[in-house]
Amino acid sequence: MPMNLANIDLKLLVVFDAMMAEGSVSRAASRLGMSQPALSNALNRLRLLLNDRLFLRTAEGMRPTPRAIEISGPIQSAMRQIEEALEPTAFEPQDPDWTFSLAVSDHASVVLLPLLIEHIARIAPRVSVNIQSRPNEELPVLLDNGEIDLAVGVIPNLPRRFKHMALFEDRYRCMMRQGHPLAGRPITLEEFLSADQLSVKPGISGISRVDRLLAEVGLKRRVATTVHQFLAAPAIVSRSDLIVLVFEKMVPIFDPSRFYFCPVPVPNMQVAATAVWSDVHSDLPAHKWLRRQLAVVARQLAAEYGGDDTAISAAG
Repeated sequence: MPMNLANIDLKLLVVFDAMMAEGSVSRAASRLGMSQPALSNALNRLRLLLNDRLFLRTAEGMRPTPRAIEISGPIQSAMRQIEEALEPTAFEPQDPDWTFSLAVSDHASVVLLPLLIEHIARIAPRVSVNIQSRPNEELPVLLDNGEIDLAVGVIPNLPRRFKHMALFEDRYRCMMRQGHPLAGRPITLEEFLSADQLSVKPGISGISRVDRLLAEVGLKRRVATTVHQFLAAPAIVSRSDLIVLVFEKMVPIFDPSRFYFCPVPVPNMQVAATAVWSDVHSDLPAHKWLRRQLAVVARQLAAEYGGDDTAISAAG
């Protein structure tokens, strides 16, 4: 009959492993921080369990029996595997086997991601980064099951079991084609609300973030067209009289000869981008390293924009 592992005290195997390494009760006891009587008692329990004397006292010290020699290799290997399993996985940025998976919004992909990729390529060129585009409503499940390490973007109302780190703030600006009837000057609130607008709504449920911010101050714009991909917005706006709201930090990627930008005539049209992760990952060395790199590039972003509207917290 196979031995029932439930009947084995793991500490007995630790004692056996120390005895094989030291060949002495006193040295094994010292190694384990035990008294000699306690170690002798544990050794006797193991002898009874295995029905073998295991160690014989000789002039040269405690000599292992053939049975002890037979089981010493497998037990030592098992002990090392248990130690490795219980220790946090060491992280070395030079290790080519490390791949981080991030869900990054369109906004953060343009504003922060280029800095992050450039930074990681410089300090840890063998680390890989897998970037996904996922709507906010999918993030809790992806974070919980470990499919992604971090989510980066404007991510409100997540359950409290998730941790977060502030990265940067941004505000909306109106974008329209050059030659648009409203181009060339700031627009009024009345013009803004009555103009035909293009709504970019990555998720498929609820209202867009822009409309939610407007509703908070009792306003509603005229949405003529809705798309779910930000990539479509510039092409649509360039061939129509639609206005679309884009983030200020994204403005440099657009051709100023084709597009005109002006402030949104509504107060508090700003958002905060964060990094979000599952609490179970908080203490993992690799995860801590990744969050530190995000904090570094967030500070770099703040410096590039003057640091007046960017919030950054510690990486944890």
